[in-house]
Amino acid sequence: MCCSLLRYSLCFYWISQCFAQFTLPNQPVKDALFLHNFVSSNLTLKDCVFRPANSECPDKDVSYFLYTNGKKEKVDYTKTDWLRQSIWDPLKEDVMLIHGYAGGDDELPMVVLRDAYLKNGSYNIWVVDWGKLNPPPCYRAGVNNMRIVGKCTGDLLTALRTAGLQTEKLTCVGHSLGSHVCGLIARFVTFRLHRIVALDPARPFITPGLRLSSGNALAVHVLHTNAGHYGEGGKTGHVDFCINGGRVQPYCENADIDVQLCSHVWAICYMAESLFPSLTKKAEPCSRRCPAGPRPGTRVGMPLEMGHGTPLFASGSYCIHDKYPPFCPAHDGALGDNRCCLKPPESLSLSSTPTEPTDVPTPTTVDIFS
Repeated sequence: MCCSLLRYSLCFYWISQCFAQFTLPNQPVKDALFLHNFVSSNLTLKDCVFRPANSECPDKDVSYFLYTNGKKEKVDYTKTDWLRQSIWDPLKEDVMLIHGYAGGDDELPMVVLRDAYLKNGSYNIWVVDWGKLNPPPCYRAGVNNMRIVGKCTGDLLTALRTAGLQTEKLTCVGHSLGSHVCGLIARFVTFRLHRIVALDPARPFITPGLRLSSGNALAVHVLHTNAGHYGEGGKTGHVDFCINGGRVQPYCENADIDVQLCSHVWAICYMAESLFPSLTKKAEPCSRRCPAGPRPGTRVGMPLEMGHGTPLFASGSYCIHDKYPPFCPAHDGALGDNRCCLKPPESLSLSSTPTEPTDVPTPTTVDIFS
C-alpha cells in the first residue's frame, strides 16, 4: 500500500503515482467517489473510442463473466456447448448486472451488488464488463457505445437461450448508463425480456432513442435516488420508487463528499439491501413522478416491497423515507456491506480491496453539462 490513510490534503501527483497499486484501509463506496473526483486518468478525450452501432459482435472490448457457487468463469458464447460445460447452475435464478460510466468487472460501486447476490446464494450472476468503452474521461463515448453493448449482450442472451437458459426468468439490473443498456438489449432479441431493474438510470446526454422505457421488458422497476441531476427525473418504468423524494439523499448531505454523486451511487446499496428479507423496505404510493419537495404526499394504496422483491405486475409510483445509508451494517457481524457506509461502524473490521473510479460522471472530471 503506497498510502496508509487517504486525506484530502494529499497532493494529486502523489495519488496518481500511487494509484496503480493503491488500496484503502476501509474501502467504503465513498472512497471510490473520492478517487473518481481527484485521481486523473492517463487517458484524454482523444483516446475515447466511439464504436459504430452496426459493429460486429462479439466486441473485443465487451467481456462477460459468470459467478456462481463460489466460482467465476469468463463467458465464451461463441462455443455452442459452452453453457453445458460451464459452472452455470440451472437450479438458480439468473441475474445480469450492467455497470455504467467508468465501471467494470470486480470494481466499485457495482461489485457491492454482485457480492450481495452471491452472499444470498440463490443466483447465477452474469456480469457485463464494458469498461474499456467508457473509461474516464469518456462519458460521451460511453453514451454512444451503449448501443453496441446492448447488441452484443442481446447476442449473448440469444445464444444462452438456445443452449437452455430460461431467459423468461432472467432479471437485468443496471446502474446509471447500465440501466439504459438493459433497455437497449430488447431491440436485439426476438423474445421479451423478463424484468429490468434500473438503479438511478443516467440522465446526461440520454436521448429518447437511448432511454429506458416500460416497453423494454415485461416489468421495468426503477429506483430514483438522484432524479433530475445524474439520474432521470421523470417516470421511467412500470414501477418507480422515489427514495427520500428521489433527488438527494439526506445522509449524503452530511458527508464530506459531492451530494449529487453520493445520492446517485447509493441506489446500488438499496438494491443490495433488498436481497435480504430482514432488511427489505416497503414504499407507499405517491405522485406520478418524484416530487421536488422532501415530503411528498402519499396516496391511498398498499405499500410495495422495493427492489428485487417488487411484484412482477405492480405499477405506479411509490415513495419511501430513509434517514440512514442502506445496507450499512449497524455493528460488527451485522448483515450488510461496510462499503455502503459513509462512516465505518465502530468495532467493524473492514477488509481492504482495490477500488477503481465509480460509475458516474462528474462536472469536474467529465464535461457533461457544457
